[in-house]
Amino acid sequence: MTLALAVERDELIVDVPEHRPVRLPLAGRDRVSTLLFFGYPGRGRTRYGLAMLDESGLVMLEAPGSRSRKAVEAFAAESGLEFEARVFDTAQEARVALARRSPCWQGVTWRRPPPALPRIRVPGARSLRPPMSSPKVWWREQLLYGLMWLVLAYGAAFAMLVVINMTDTRAEVTRGMGPLGIVALVLAGLTVVGAVVVVGVGRRRSHNQTAQGRVLRRRGDPHCRLVAVHGRLLLETARRTREIDASTLLLYSAESGATGLVVGEGLFHLPGHWDPEQTDRFATRNGLALTTRELSREQYLELTTQVRDAVP
Repeated sequence: MTLALAVERDELIVDVPEHRPVRLPLAGRDRVSTLLFFGYPGRGRTRYGLAMLDESGLVMLEAPGSRSRKAVEAFAAESGLEFEARVFDTAQEARVALARRSPCWQGVTWRRPPPALPRIRVPGARSLRPPMSSPKVWWREQLLYGLMWLVLAYGAAFAMLVVINMTDTRAEVTRGMGPLGIVALVLAGLTVVGAVVVVGVGRRRSHNQTAQGRVLRRRGDPHCRLVAVHGRLLLETARRTREIDASTLLLYSAESGATGLVVGEGLFHLPGHWDPEQTDRFATRNGLALTTRELSREQYLELTTQVRDAVP
């Protein structure tokens, strides 16, 4: 992802394509201090990125993608910022470091803004990979969602073809529209209506799952949620779903303004805003021990470096 960096007065301006420019302070306690040029091993190749860090090493903004190291280093020297190049040994190590959010952290999804017209979509982000154990539920869900969209596509395509045939001024309107054709048209209409109803019911069910403590969602982007199903605890992100073995939750708020959730004994760090009432309801329903703590800045720095993995 390409971006442009510029300095205007006491602000660092990060011009992100298809998004509003991100402005980060260059003065005060929580200011940009370092430009981190980082890399970590990916599938078949090394993945690179650029992060803006404050004086405590907390991430204010992270921009994935390869870019010129010399250009970034030159910009840092011209702007009075420190430059650091770091290659993480594992992807987990990179996620742990990038999840240490600054109070001035700003998230960028690196995607096009949503279209003006609403879209019908399957509620929730679906994973392309089954969990490590007991994947039967995952496969059944994928089959049901796939069948639903196939039926929806059939109904929409059939209805469109019938409408095109009926509006063709060069052909008779009644041609090919015998009793069988009329029945097929009615079935196609019922298919489309049924698919829309199924999606609506799915959205309603998703809302009820949150209210009943079966699903716990992180507010904002990037997508992240905890799901309890058949006695299993799943961590779902936009890219994958993982089954985790944990019995404790730590909901924290640091004096610097950072908030987040730690699953297990330092197993996963999930920074961001988690609703306290929903978190308590989720923990109570699924037999998880919930602890709420207010951390000092030093305690927050120590906690976020001791976790095994994270979802930035």
